[in-house]
Amino acid sequence: AILDTGIDLDHPDLQDNIKGNVNMINQNKSADDDNGHGTHIAGIVAALDNDIGVIGTGPEISLYAVKVLDKKGRGWLSDLIDAIDWCINNKIQVINMCFGSPYDNQSFHEAIMKAHQAGITQIASAGNNGESGGSIDYPAKYPETIAVSAIDQYDNFASFSSFGLDIDLTAPGVNIKSCYMDGSYEIMSGTSMSAPHVTGIVALILTTTPLRGYDTDHDRSWDPDEIRMKLKDSAEPLLLLPIQQGAGLARADLAIRHTKAEEY
Repeated sequence: AILDTGIDLDHPDLQDNIKGNVNMINQNKSADDDNGHGTHIAGIVAALDNDIGVIGTGPEISLYAVKVLDKKGRGWLSDLIDAIDWCINNKIQVINMCFGSPYDNQSFHEAIMKAHQAGITQIASAGNNGESGGSIDYPAKYPETIAVSAIDQYDNFASFSSFGLDIDLTAPGVNIKSCYMDGSYEIMSGTSMSAPHVTGIVALILTTTPLRGYDTDHDRSWDPDEIRMKLKDSAEPLLLLPIQQGAGLARADLAIRHTKAEEY
């Protein structure tokens, strides 16, 4: 589930993977994107493997557009909380959140904790405060989420990226080409571009090994804490500080290989 400005529901590089949509701002409207931010994120997660545009981290991942931000990229915490409840009720497995606030909110944190307890892995962008103190935004700062910072194509830390002890992983976030409104494509930078790389990897792990256990009586889905452990164990340490990269660069190939090696 992409909790954002919506997704371009007719984008030729996305539409076959969009399995549902809901508008938390106005229930009478669809979650069609009127900003572009959410569509760009969706493309990084799951753009189709076809003859046009780009290819997402997992080109067969099912996308759910959950519109919580308006055309200016702003939203209300009450809508975010309702969106998380929607994800729980609709058995969403992974939530991507690329928005932030410098302020903690108990009701919002309780919703995040509720989703975590329901078995939903939640990935959040760290924020773009690197040049103004570097503080990590909420919800990335909550321990239940996986906080992602940004690097460039040379494995250098992005100057705009937030940093701190709460960073779990890093991923590419500079000059990323992806889908945009009206069937187009754009190049964008930000931790909003790095987080969906990790979201796609989480979906790949769940797809590759949906259930695990010693026998049919003990089979269970990967829980969020196990997913976090797999991502960190398979990350590639870079020549960066721990507060910049966490465990390192998220690696889809190593995460899946590591996951398969743990099957019972």
